[in-house]
Amino acid sequence: MKLLTLNTHSIIDNDYERKIDVLSKVIAKYNPDVVALQEVMQRSDGKEIRNEKIKVVGEIPLKKDNFLDMVISSLDKHNIGYNSIYFAFKKAYNEYDEGLALLSNQDITSTEIIQLSKFSDYGNYKTRYALGIRTHNSWFYSLHFNWENDGDSPFEKEWKALLEVTSQKKNVWLMGDFNLTPDSRGYELVTKSYQDTYMLASDIDNGITVSGEIDGWQGKKENKRIDYIFTSKDMEIKSSKIIFNGKNEKIISDHFGIIVEKE
Repeated sequence: MKLLTLNTHSIIDNDYERKIDVLSKVIAKYNPDVVALQEVMQRSDGKEIRNEKIKVVGEIPLKKDNFLDMVISSLDKHNIGYNSIYFAFKKAYNEYDEGLALLSNQDITSTEIIQLSKFSDYGNYKTRYALGIRTHNSWFYSLHFNWENDGDSPFEKEWKALLEVTSQKKNVWLMGDFNLTPDSRGYELVTKSYQDTYMLASDIDNGITVSGEIDGWQGKKENKRIDYIFTSKDMEIKSSKIIFNGKNEKIISDHFGIIVEKE
């Protein structure tokens, strides 16, 4: 089984069409079983659309220029079919609906959304949810947490909200942007219940997912590992590699992606 996660930075950049082309070609090349995407955006004032391959949850409909819709359409050109789910829940950069997405090459049998932040405010960029699917006899979650010491919704409280639900399930995979470095208190909390696939893998690289400063990490110019794939089981992982970093496929976001292959 192969898993891929990426914080996409989505359609904010002017060259998003190139990003979509690169992403869809890489998905076609590696054929991951499950893909988790964060910062999946669409224009707030866009016209409502439909795509039978995308299940939309929540109150915000799928709209024109939706990043996931364009990725699915691009994959169709490569004759690659995925079932997918999209959940938008907050406003970003004053003009976008922002959300989470998951893609699976098998049927999605259940879906779930979990509120992580104590507030659920469309206009607050710190609003956080988890989006989950059951497929491949496991649960997979796409995640984008707040920062560890955030004054409004710190990581520890959001982690407890997630753990209350996921601890009741078997075979769980957590995929996404945790906004934590491995030397943080938050990482220590996560690894009390979940295994870091990077640490389990036989074949790894430097693991860096962010190079230099990005939003939320101003003044932090060092390279960082803040994106992860965690598993609820101690298992053999064949490899954990960074992707979309300019060495292993072209850069398409302010985050690099992770691709993990299980034995």
